[in-house]
Amino acid sequence: MNYSLRPYPESICENTCEELARALNIPPAAAVLLCQRGISTPKQATEYLSPKLKRLPSPFLLKGMPEGVQLIVQAMEEQQPVIVYGDYDVDGICATALLVDFLSLLHLEVHWHIPNRLTEGYGLSSETVRKLSEKHAAPALLITVDNGISAAREVAEARSAGFHVLVTDHHEPPEVYPPADALINPKQKECGFPCKELSGAGVAFYLVIALRSTLIKKGFWQENSSPNLKNYLDLVALGTVADVMPLVGVNRILVRAGLEILTERRRPGIWALCEHIGLKEGDITSEDISFRIAPRINASGRLGTPETAAGLLMSKHVENALEFARALDLKNMERRRIEAEIIPGAINQSHQQVSNRASALVVYDASWHPGVIGIVASKLCEKFRRPALALTDDPTNNDHVKGSGRTTNGINIYDAVEECRAHLVKFGGHPKAIGLSLRREVLLDFTKKFCAAVDDQAGDVLNQPRLIKYDHHLQNGANIVNPEFIGLLRQFEPFGEKNPEPVFLIKDVRLTQVALIKGDHLKFSLQLNGKSYRGIGFGMGEHLNVTRQQVDLTFTFKHSVYRGRERVELIVVDIAPTY
Repeated sequence: MNYSLRPYPESICENTCEELARALNIPPAAAVLLCQRGISTPKQATEYLSPKLKRLPSPFLLKGMPEGVQLIVQAMEEQQPVIVYGDYDVDGICATALLVDFLSLLHLEVHWHIPNRLTEGYGLSSETVRKLSEKHAAPALLITVDNGISAAREVAEARSAGFHVLVTDHHEPPEVYPPADALINPKQKECGFPCKELSGAGVAFYLVIALRSTLIKKGFWQENSSPNLKNYLDLVALGTVADVMPLVGVNRILVRAGLEILTERRRPGIWALCEHIGLKEGDITSEDISFRIAPRINASGRLGTPETAAGLLMSKHVENALEFARALDLKNMERRRIEAEIIPGAINQSHQQVSNRASALVVYDASWHPGVIGIVASKLCEKFRRPALALTDDPTNNDHVKGSGRTTNGINIYDAVEECRAHLVKFGGHPKAIGLSLRREVLLDFTKKFCAAVDDQAGDVLNQPRLIKYDHHLQNGANIVNPEFIGLLRQFEPFGEKNPEPVFLIKDVRLTQVALIKGDHLKFSLQLNGKSYRGIGFGMGEHLNVTRQQVDLTFTFKHSVYRGRERVELIVVDIAPTY
């Protein structure tokens, strides 16, 4: 196995780490971990290890924020109905729940709509705009969350139908912006907001911050009786982590605080879901969001019933929330079944393309369920280590195919797809994930153009052997492993995009008490600095024979709570025989 030590940024040297360790009075190994993450001064380290909400930048740095707030104030003054138009993924559902909850405090008539993935597709559609205009008399305010930036025609139609339109989004803007009354997106031109990678829920939260401060100035609330916005950060954390936003800077502050609220399980829907999936105690982490909470919230949108997840997050009573939680779990089981039927065929297509030296994967089957193709693309990307698009027939248009894409190895899939825009009907997303639709007749030409665009970006990176990137090589009995060091690692959380979890390498060790559990998971014990730690390798049962000899192990430390007792486990990244 090939290993690669995570490097320092070019501006940081060995002496910097030593100085940082002395200034903070922390173990040198911890200072190295900070430097590997680009943190080289005591001030940066303090802000990283103890992120504070008071360091958040002003919401009015977002271009369009004053105009957006004024539209809502006008709706309050004129008693206009407000419709929040969301998206069917976790980020969009959380943004919808957040904004609906807050606007409901303003004595407004608030409605919401999340499109059905299977019958309406992503974002604003002309048909849905028409239906909304028939249902809600003008003037009315339409607010998009986590969508709208690519809907120039539909926004124009909404305004012609009598709506004022406020677009809030975080996806890459196209060349032509929608003609909204106000547009809030940190990625739009001339926006001075320092964090360009807010989630949709993050943008909605910033709108709420600005709205609250404006209403306090207008005397609608007193400062000490206004809503505590920290209570919405559980939704922001869910949306930010699930949408794989970078967990640095502003997002790190928001998610760290949001995880605290999630851990308290104050929201009835969060409490009910945690009860139902066995996440009843201990801190909720970004990993819990990614692998346990988000898939269940996503499942309802994938299968065409996003209102189930929205109902969960908007529930005010535990009894209702428990019903929604049970329904989501059933949806997630159905999603897994559908996914299991699709994956083998997608892998077969991918093997054929890889054998033909394809730099990117484009798989298609007319029978695939459109709700799970994003997961299919993600799994192909992970397995074959190259960008992947999964496509199926568009249920809303017989002549079109639609799909989702994911990427790896630093390749910007948005840029690659944008190179093919002449072949596309519609596309949108960000550098790591994309959604698109195209006419079936141009699929072959699109595939050639997309692979060529990936080739131009990738160079030789896709042909490199797999490397396990690690942060620290444990040696000399792993004497740095002690409660102080492991406790300090917890302050590095939340882990995720651009804030990787520290990975440790230990070579030539013997694992003890090795066993298989639940069929395919590898359980073992390992001595570190005189203490025995339990370890687990999820899905690594095939390595059972390897553990009969000395091995090289890469792993992370994980805190958990079991029956009220805290413990630290080792989670395997990779295991290989020592040579």
